[in-house]
Amino acid sequence: MCNKERILIGKITAAQGLHGEVRLFHDSGDDEALGRLSSLFLKNGEACTEYRIDWLRMHKRTPIIKLIGVDDRASAEALIEAKVYALLSESRPDEEGAWLASDLIGLRVLPDMEGGAELGRVKSVINNPAHDILEIETEDGAKMLPLVDVFVSEVDIEDGIIKINPPEGWLEI
Repeated sequence: MCNKERILIGKITAAQGLHGEVRLFHDSGDDEALGRLSSLFLKNGEACTEYRIDWLRMHKRTPIIKLIGVDDRASAEALIEAKVYALLSESRPDEEGAWLASDLIGLRVLPDMEGGAELGRVKSVINNPAHDILEIETEDGAKMLPLVDVFVSEVDIEDGIIKINPPEGWLEI
């Protein structure tokens, strides 16, 4: 990671056109959040370099980005496979009660019932086209649970918990 004030949002997958544009695969699932960014931080190897965003457009749900100082196809191709970070402060959703997927990592997972014992902790959030998936580390290993209202009844970042209503037999899988 570039540093603790930045969050990994994806990677550069290809050059686009002849004038230095790049394609971004982003894990956030939040296309609007990309529009709020003023800079991106690209990590190729050990170096982490800040690039100001000149413009951003969407092409079939793929962000195409023009970075200031990346002016030709060769420069854009040199960025392919670079991990892309954004400032955490610019990435936060504006809505009250909203959170980032990275905020869920490490939260305790509890059943949505009084006195239910902790089931595990969120290990990761997997971006999926239909919906995100929680990877929950339990005593019996990792379990996957779709991050949808029918299974996740409460997310409380402040108290560090997620309450779930998993499908019957989920713990035995």
